[in-house]
Amino acid sequence: MPPEDPFPGAGIYALYYSGKHNAYKKLVALDAGRFKYPIYIGKAAGESVKQGFNPHGSSKRKLYDRIAQHAASIEEVDNLDLKDFCCRALVLNDAYIALAEAVMIRTFRPPWNGMSFGSKVVGKNRMLGKPALWDSLHPGRGGRPAGSNERADEAAELIAERVEELGEDIADPTFRRMYERIMKFV
Repeated sequence: MPPEDPFPGAGIYALYYSGKHNAYKKLVALDAGRFKYPIYIGKAAGESVKQGFNPHGSSKRKLYDRIAQHAASIEEVDNLDLKDFCCRALVLNDAYIALAEAVMIRTFRPPWNGMSFGSKVVGKNRMLGKPALWDSLHPGRGGRPAGSNERADEAAELIAERVEELGEDIADPTFRRMYERIMKFV
């Protein structure tokens, strides 16, 4: 991660973890090396997303560059190793990107979504803000406040809850059908 060869286009991606960090033991065991349960799902929208529908999609490396940014974040921290990650990416037309990301997040409930892993450092006052859950559990990214043990514990609890949800039956019939369709391709 990122893929060896840069590629053009915008779309969605999923990151998978197979390492030994204690907070992810149950996720790694549940996944069993199949790269079925992502740790994070994100999107990279094309340049036309705010100007309306473009039937040609993006010719820039939006998706590849976003995955590379995440790889750089992971490499900055002391308690994760980039070799323990892999990714899947799907190039899509801008019209489908937000919907596809929302469905995938709702279906898989990835542990890092909602922990500020994907947020970009913005503004000079970023260091003065509340530390993100992700940065508390994985300190070391530049431009971000150091976390606390309490926030790291909170992050580990959130991860455990999300992994437990993966083992439960999906009650909503619409999401169950979506999940079953998605799993045919995973």
